[in-house]
Amino acid sequence: MTTSFEQLLELLSDETQPFPIEELAELSDLDAERTTQLSKVWDLVPTDRRRTLIHEVGTQADLRIELTFEQVNRLALSDPDPEVRAIAIHNLWECENPDLVPHFIESLIQDPTSQVRAAAAKALGLFVWLGEIDQIPVDLLQQIEEALLEATKEDHEDNVRRHSLESLGFSSHKEVPLLIEQAYQSGDEAYIQSALYAMGRSASDQWGSYVLVEMNNPSPAIRNEAAKAAGELELRDAAESLIELLDDVNFQVRDSAIWALGQLGGDEAADALLLLLDNTDDEELVENLEEALDHLAFVNNTRDFYLIDFPDNEE
Repeated sequence: MTTSFEQLLELLSDETQPFPIEELAELSDLDAERTTQLSKVWDLVPTDRRRTLIHEVGTQADLRIELTFEQVNRLALSDPDPEVRAIAIHNLWECENPDLVPHFIESLIQDPTSQVRAAAAKALGLFVWLGEIDQIPVDLLQQIEEALLEATKEDHEDNVRRHSLESLGFSSHKEVPLLIEQAYQSGDEAYIQSALYAMGRSASDQWGSYVLVEMNNPSPAIRNEAAKAAGELELRDAAESLIELLDDVNFQVRDSAIWALGQLGGDEAADALLLLLDNTDDEELVENLEEALDHLAFVNNTRDFYLIDFPDNEE
């Protein structure tokens, strides 16, 4: 029997009933009327069930591309429970609507819980990138950058400062390179990871030597971030080091090296990935290798296209 929207709202509020996971598709793509209905019963839903709800809509949105729970997540942004607020911010990671920015900035600056502030700092990264490609107004980008810069300096929690720095990685603001440098030179492993993350987002070759050095770091977490940064920056000089990481004892590092080689392109990268593909029957590894090789072929073909010497048009 199909559960109606009204029945679903009743089930969500009733702790004596099993949580209706299979019926949550009813909450997808809510119109204004149903959003209002949900908002009226929201506070009647017990906290643990609101947590389950916001977690499950995030999971289902990832699994089923046709489902969108934006209105549910927007409603949850003002939930009294910090865990619900943080998950709701995370669930909105693909939403590019700039009307979310004021709420994220407010959460970053004013929320009493570091979990929520860190989630807001991370979410603002998308809008920094949109600002850099002229998809949001300049003054809005400036507000975002100011809030993130303040958080990197003033917030008392490391996770908030680090996520703020990572989001600023996309920014061309004059203060950002120094902040990345300071984090990298801090000697703190977590800050070095965030610095490498920001370097990868920067699209600046000034960080190439840092990334190359850290691919030999004893810490697998740092090697992993360095490998990803090499791919993001398309560091062709990193190909040899990335190929060495294909034998890394840490599978996450290996998978990041596979992805990065796919971003770089080139015959050397292709040969290394094909050799690994020929010598494994691990299904997940095969899938990762095939995806990297597909992207590598695209990169190579694109570069070949730009190397073609087209004749000038003649009148």
